[in-house]
Amino acid sequence: MLKYIVKRILLSLLILLGVSLIIYILVRMMPADYMETKYAEQLKSGTITQEQVDQFKKDAGLYMPDGILTLTIEDDDEQLNGLVFTKNVKSVNYDRVMAENMSAHELYWGNFYTDDELWQLTLREPGTTSLDDSVGDYTIYKRAADKTETVKGTFTASSNGSAIVLSLNGLNGELTYGTNSSDENVLIFTVRDTSSPYDGQVLRLVVNDSNYQKALDGKYSVDKLVRGDWNTSDGKLLLTLDKKGNFSLFEMEGKNTVVHSGTYRVDDDDTDNNGVYDLTLGDVGTKTIEYREASFGEKTSAVLGGYFNWLWNMMRGNFGRSFTHEKPVATVIGDHMWISFIISFIALIFEFVISIPLGITSATHQYSARDYIVTIITMIGISFPSFFFAALLIKLFSSTLGWFPTTGLVSGGSNATGFVRFADMAWHLTLPMVVMVVLSIGSLMRYTRTNMLEVLSSDYIRTARAKGLSEKRVVYVHAFRNTLIPLMTMMAGILPSLFGGAMITEEVFAIDGIGRIAYKSLTQGDLPLIMGYNMFLAVLTVIGTLLSDIMYAVVDPRVKLTK
Repeated sequence: MLKYIVKRILLSLLILLGVSLIIYILVRMMPADYMETKYAEQLKSGTITQEQVDQFKKDAGLYMPDGILTLTIEDDDEQLNGLVFTKNVKSVNYDRVMAENMSAHELYWGNFYTDDELWQLTLREPGTTSLDDSVGDYTIYKRAADKTETVKGTFTASSNGSAIVLSLNGLNGELTYGTNSSDENVLIFTVRDTSSPYDGQVLRLVVNDSNYQKALDGKYSVDKLVRGDWNTSDGKLLLTLDKKGNFSLFEMEGKNTVVHSGTYRVDDDDTDNNGVYDLTLGDVGTKTIEYREASFGEKTSAVLGGYFNWLWNMMRGNFGRSFTHEKPVATVIGDHMWISFIISFIALIFEFVISIPLGITSATHQYSARDYIVTIITMIGISFPSFFFAALLIKLFSSTLGWFPTTGLVSGGSNATGFVRFADMAWHLTLPMVVMVVLSIGSLMRYTRTNMLEVLSSDYIRTARAKGLSEKRVVYVHAFRNTLIPLMTMMAGILPSLFGGAMITEEVFAIDGIGRIAYKSLTQGDLPLIMGYNMFLAVLTVIGTLLSDIMYAVVDPRVKLTK
C-alpha cells in the first residue's frame, strides 16, 4: 500500500506541474492588465516610467514583450563598434509616434541593453540638463555585473531551543528571525565586526516559518534551514551557504562605468523608408533605430521564463504578492479560506444527512408517489441557478419578511463575542447554507438512488431476503455498504469544495470567503492571487483523489492498493 501511495504522489506531482502550466498560460491570456491599469495615472503624469512598470511585471513573472527598438553602434572606437542595443516598447506608443500624436523622444527615453546585459545605453529626457528642449543626454555604460569573492570559510548552525545560532568562521555576526518588506519570513544575519569593512551589513534569507519552528524543536535540519543565498537589501553583497558547510561572501559590482556620454537629438522631420526616426548620438554619429514587433518565439520565451520563475518561487512556498490586497498570496488564502470551510463543512453535513436517506427511501419505494415527489423536488433544486435561488430567498426572507439579514457575516458595528457572536454568525449564514444545501442534495440523492437500485437487484440481496433477514437489515447493512463504493468517487471533489469556497453564493451574500476573494481577483486582474488560488484547488483535488482511492479499500475489502 505504501508503494502505491508513493507512486500516486509522484504521479500527482507530474499532474500538478502540467496543471500549473495550463493555469499559468490561461491566466496570461486574460485581457485585464492590472499593472497597466494601476499605474495608468502615474504613467500619464510622468511620475513613473513604462520601463519601471515593465520591471514590476518581470518581478511578478508577468512581463510580455510587445515591440522592440534596435540600435547598432558603428564607430571608430573598437570598444563601442558593433554593439547592438535593444529596448522593449509598447507597440501602441510606436503607432502614436508614427501618427504624430506622440514625441519620438518619449518613445526612446530610458535604457537600452545589449543581449548579454553587459552594456547599457541611457537616453534622458530633453530639457533635463540642456537648454535646448529638442536635445537630450545619453550615456553608454559598461556594467560590471560579475561578483567578486571577498570572504570565505566554514559555517556551523544549531538550535538552542529558543533561537537558531549561526557561526561563520571568518565573519562575525548575530542571527535573528523576522519579516522583510514583503511580509516574508526571513533569517537576518547582521555583521558585527568593527575590523571588517562589512560591519553593520544586514543579509537576509527567506525561509519557511514551519521549517523554522521545526528547526527550533530539533525536528528539522538547521544546516538545511540556513543554506542558500543571503542578500543585502541593495543587492551589493551576496552570502552563500552550501550543503558542505562552506560559505562565501561576494561583493556585487553594481556600479556602472561610464564609457561614453554626450547629447542626442531625434530627427522628427526625416524618416527612412520604414518610417523609423533617426537618432544622432553626439560625435558617435547618426544611427537608425529599427522597430519590430516582438516575435512569437520571444513572447513564448517570456511566458515560459515567467512560468518557471513563478514555479521556482512556489516550490519555496512563495506564491507571490497579491496586487489588490498588498499581502502575500498564501496569507490572503489563509485569512479567508476558513470562513468558506466552516460554511461548506456545515452545508456538507446537511447535504449527506438529507440526500442519502432520501436516495435510499426513493430507491426502496421505486415508482411510488414518494419516489416521484422526492425526485421532482430534488430536480427543481438542481435546475435553479445559485444566484437566482439566492435572490429569491433574499427577496422573500430578507426584504419581505425581514427574518434574516441580506448580506455579511456579522451585524454591522457588532463587537459581540462568545455565544452571542456565534448566534449572530449563524443567523447571517442561514440563507447561504440553505442555498448550498438545496442546490447540492439533488445530485447526491440521484446518485445514491441509482446505486441503491443497482445493488438491490443483486443476487446476494435476494439471498439475504430468502434467509429471512429483516428489510431494514438488508437495506442498511448489506445494500448500503456496497452503495458507498461508487460514492467514494465524490471524495476527490469534497476537499476543493470545502476549502475552495462557493464563489457565486459568497458574492451574492457579500461573505468574504475565499470564493468571493477569488472572484474579485478575476474581475480585477490580480494574477498572482488567481494563480495561487487555482493551484490551491489543484493540490486539494489531487489529495482528494488519493483519499478517494484509499477509501475504496476501506469500504470494499476486495480492493487492494498494491500496484
